[in-house]
Amino acid sequence: MLERHAATPETEAVGRLGLEHFRLLPCPGFGESSMRTSQAIGWYKGYLFVGTGRRPLRPLGLSPNALQERPLMYQLHKRMQAQQTKSLEAGTQIWRFDPCHETWEQVYVTPWVIGTDGQEHPRDRGVRAQAVFQGISDPEPALYFGVGSLEGQVVLLRSIDAERFEEAEEKGLGLGPVDVPSIRSLCELDGRLYTSPTGKNHGRGLWDDNITDFPLVFETEDPYQGRWRPVSTPGFGDVNNLSVNEMAAFNGCLYAGTLNPKQGYQIWKTEARGSPPYQWRKIIEDGAYRGPASSIAVSMQVFKGALYVGSGIQRQGRGHPDTYGPFGGELIRIYADDTWDLVVGKQRFTPHGFKKPLSGLGPGFGDIFTHAFWRMAVYRGWLYMGTSDWRFMPTYLPGPGHQRRDLSESRLRYLTERTQEYRGGFSFWQSRDGVSWFPITRTGFQGNPYAYGIREVVPSPRGLFVAPTFSRSSSWGGGLEVWLGSEEIAAASSPSAL
Repeated sequence: MLERHAATPETEAVGRLGLEHFRLLPCPGFGESSMRTSQAIGWYKGYLFVGTGRRPLRPLGLSPNALQERPLMYQLHKRMQAQQTKSLEAGTQIWRFDPCHETWEQVYVTPWVIGTDGQEHPRDRGVRAQAVFQGISDPEPALYFGVGSLEGQVVLLRSIDAERFEEAEEKGLGLGPVDVPSIRSLCELDGRLYTSPTGKNHGRGLWDDNITDFPLVFETEDPYQGRWRPVSTPGFGDVNNLSVNEMAAFNGCLYAGTLNPKQGYQIWKTEARGSPPYQWRKIIEDGAYRGPASSIAVSMQVFKGALYVGSGIQRQGRGHPDTYGPFGGELIRIYADDTWDLVVGKQRFTPHGFKKPLSGLGPGFGDIFTHAFWRMAVYRGWLYMGTSDWRFMPTYLPGPGHQRRDLSESRLRYLTERTQEYRGGFSFWQSRDGVSWFPITRTGFQGNPYAYGIREVVPSPRGLFVAPTFSRSSSWGGGLEVWLGSEEIAAASSPSAL
């Protein structure tokens, strides 16, 4: 059983990274352009691979007729078309970083296809999942990326030489001509690879990025050949589970976290034995009894004998039916015996007893505008947490396109003032024991002012790579950044980067 106690002062500072240990890497080709995010970064054969996402000219995955049926989306579409030339609609790319020479090389670019509007477009819109895995058809451990399509189906890319990528033989997880444009997670357990569809192109397009018509867990022993098969029932039998957003392997079992905007996220567990669909057991429900304010399981990470689960609220509460908040994200940890503790969040009574945050920190690490605990990683004995700030899209404020909210004058003034003072940024935290948490920064890395969250955190022998994501820039882009943190980096060595 995990020892449930805080770090001692003697262990708090060992191997701890501060803001002075991070520097912005030179990223030619990533700068002030329509490239704005990376949701999948992987370390493979001594290189960092970065899958990028760019803003396409038709960002919602919808045909012109479908766009015209949705006035607000059509206006956004026309505005973006007017501000960007076709030459910038580059679509998905994968770049390789050589840390020895600090050089970048583009190793993949999406093909161009004819879209439903009869015009030529990049086929893919972004890379959202990655894993290093050796399947039956892989001569050695291979790097896999899940590439999301603007109109078609998700494609898996494979590299076995760190030089080139090839497409797997099966698209859309073998479901046929259906709306399966993307995946978010690739997770290995006992020689099998697991994933689940996310996103829809034929509903509200990118505004439905978190939901799917197929809330199922799929597995394969041979991702290059495909051969995917479902191993769960749809939504685990709950129609309010709109997707399986995140997965992790822990203590010989597979864990899956859902999006459930009505009751709050759920966590399901299976030993993945026998014939599919496997026997799954629900161990967390109703957003750990917080309800819809924790609607989605965003991140999972195994650390020192427990599975940590970071939660948030889907789309920052964005969209007509979801205008509420702000609510800060929460962090729980689950033990092998299925018991759990609240680490960061709101204290409350639950069927499992009174839960008080072990860290002493309320939702969002004490900041209600920290709406999602986006990405976790373990580096040199420390657990790192990258978050996202809600204020870049303040849907909690009354305004055009938002539901009217009855806010008290003092509450409205507080939310407005806190939003107006926001100049970009996010918080980044670390913990030696999962209980005592220390902020690396509460205001971002002071790079691009449009950065609002950390989308990827990747440990490596070279250090901890961190990729923020951006809302916009003067050209509706943002400029992707990659930062490197290590104990060898001092603030004096790169003052301009900090």
